[in-house]
Amino acid sequence: MSKVIAGITTSVDGYVAGPDDGPGKGLGVGGEPLYNWVFGGSWTYDAEPTGEATGEDQAWLEQAMAGLGAVVGGRWTYEAADHWGDSNPWGKPFFIVRTARTSSRRGRRSPSSMASRRPSRRPGRPPVTRT
Repeated sequence: MSKVIAGITTSVDGYVAGPDDGPGKGLGVGGEPLYNWVFGGSWTYDAEPTGEATGEDQAWLEQAMAGLGAVVGGRWTYEAADHWGDSNPWGKPFFIVRTARTSSRRGRRSPSSMASRRPSRRPGRPPVTRT
């Protein structure tokens, strides 16, 4: 059976981002230091990070990524990261949890919202008919 492991970088006082997070500033104003450990030192949104994790941080990231089967992210993270340039940054199945039925991005239905409207079928059970 697969394991579900959750992880997030959190500051000592409980924050996961700075104020005013959103596209172009996914971690908010002043939130970049939360991820200095991932990039091997200081970085800003003004320039692409060029460093990488080192030492214990690198070993932890490599171990975590090696066991990764899929990623589940929130819609706000997806929006704040500006959709990662419409490219999956993980190289694994990537699921975005959201509640809206239409994509706010382009005003059209996304595959996940369309799938929720199809009749569901569980193995060994007859199809469910919605009326």
